Amino acid sequence: MIPVDRYAQSLQPNVRLGIDFGTGTLVIGIAGQDGGGFRTLAFPGWSQEMPGTGAGGPVHTVPVLIHYDQDGNWTIGDEVMRAGDSNHLKTARWIRKYLLEESPVRIPTGMDRRITFRDAATDFLATVLARATRECPGCSSVVFAIPRDVPEWYAGWLGVIAHAAGISSWYTIAEPAAVIAGYGLAPEMGQVYLIIRWDETDFSVSFVLSEEASDHGPDGGLRVIGTACDDTGYKAVDAWIAHDVLARNHMNYMGAKAQRIYEGITGRIGELYGQLAAADEAMIGIDDPLSGTTVPVRVSRDDVDRILMEHGFPSVLDRTIGRARATASSRGCRGVQPIAILMTGRGCVIPAVRELIKNQFAGVPVLSDHPVDGVARGAAIYLPQVNRPDRIKNDYALRYWDPKSREHRYRFLVRSGARYPSAGQVARITISAAYDGQTRLGIPLYEINTSPDAHAPALELVSDTAGGVRLAGPQEDAGAENRPLPANERTPTLLIADPPALKGEPRFELTFVLDREKQLRVTARDLVTGTLTKKDALVHRLT
Repeated sequence: MIPVDRYAQSLQPNVRLGIDFGTGTLVIGIAGQDGGGFRTLAFPGWSQEMPGTGAGGPVHTVPVLIHYDQDGNWTIGDEVMRAGDSNHLKTARWIRKYLLEESPVRIPTGMDRRITFRDAATDFLATVLARATRECPGCSSVVFAIPRDVPEWYAGWLGVIAHAAGISSWYTIAEPAAVIAGYGLAPEMGQVYLIIRWDETDFSVSFVLSEEASDHGPDGGLRVIGTACDDTGYKAVDAWIAHDVLARNHMNYMGAKAQRIYEGITGRIGELYGQLAAADEAMIGIDDPLSGTTVPVRVSRDDVDRILMEHGFPSVLDRTIGRARATASSRGCRGVQPIAILMTGRGCVIPAVRELIKNQFAGVPVLSDHPVDGVARGAAIYLPQVNRPDRIKNDYALRYWDPKSREHRYRFLVRSGARYPSAGQVARITISAAYDGQTRLGIPLYEINTSPDAHAPALELVSDTAGGVRLAGPQEDAGAENRPLPANERTPTLLIADPPALKGEPRFELTFVLDREKQLRVTARDLVTGTLTKKDALVHRLT
């Protein structure tokens, strides 16, 4: 599912942190070595408190917001909300969403200075983790819950932040595995779970199949067989409720006054949900800036049901589940029936939503006790497999063109079974330009899946006389699983030749090493100018 695990070569610590870095909220949980005594960490001034469920205590969440002032200083979390800066131009919000999309948008942080969402995420996470380690000095390990399809650099970036905060060991767990563990379930082979996650910006549905019941790796032996997403985040429902309250109370203000009332309701909507979880009606008081009085706001479960129906949310639910099921069917998993439905994300706190899910899957258990802290709980109780061999699974080679034979060949950099981190260089090569005046030279890395009976690529790519590319050797004699596949195609590593290179002239000397996170890194020296153009630059995270 998500090849972003890390295994340490040390004993398990007594306690560890589990981190759910979500789109709208950050939840940090702490648990003992046996997984017991779980609780979420409160950060006064930054976090908000929500009522827990069952025998659990309150759940503390940090809104994922960071606001920069004119001097580049920042405030985070609830500080931003209380100051009324949530929608300010110098506030970064929905950080993880834009981070994983690698958005090019930049946030103004001071005089003529703008930063990326990755910079903002680093400031936010580093600040909170540093405070967490100060308040939990005996905790030297952290487990991050990782969503699907993250960029290659994401896990290593989290590790850098963890180490900077003074955390000696860090691990990752796939979010589906964290959710299932957080609900205290032990998947068995062939079981299917339906995971519903509803955050600020998205409503997502995933069918998850358990393939290896005893697997303790970061994906828990789980595979997502069907998933779908809709852009109706729970913030939309908050807005629907706020507008409904304004209309029912005839508070038809315009401009700044209307905005203050609206923000007063949406800022305390979590209180309404918390009350509705235990009663049929909830009430909060909202200050009316026109009359100077406090207006009692009442919302019942029936009101929320009506609001969801009026805005077509049941159709959103049906449509999203249907698309996820269709994806599973297209992958050969027809007629999948989950043995349990697990709800996570703050939107799943709404009782009416749970009832809609129960109506969709009559007779299937719907688990919704840990919608806000389930992911962090699962991460905190995760037991990394510390004795897992620290070896690379597949072969990795640099592909190059051989003009004499007029075909592509491979120069192996890392062989299957290689240990990481490497004791020294794993490879040292020199590359040349393919034509006069070439200014950019690439490092085309290929991955070759290694099976027990195949230790070399079954096929090679050969240029034909028409200028195209064909597979060398009878195609039927070579298994598709052993074909060389581009590894760093999405994030190519480029070397800039200045002055431009000459054809056939040795131009760059490259040395490769493997770091402790299974990442292949390159140091490049320009042989013409003698300059070091790259130093331990990331090429690709290996498997």
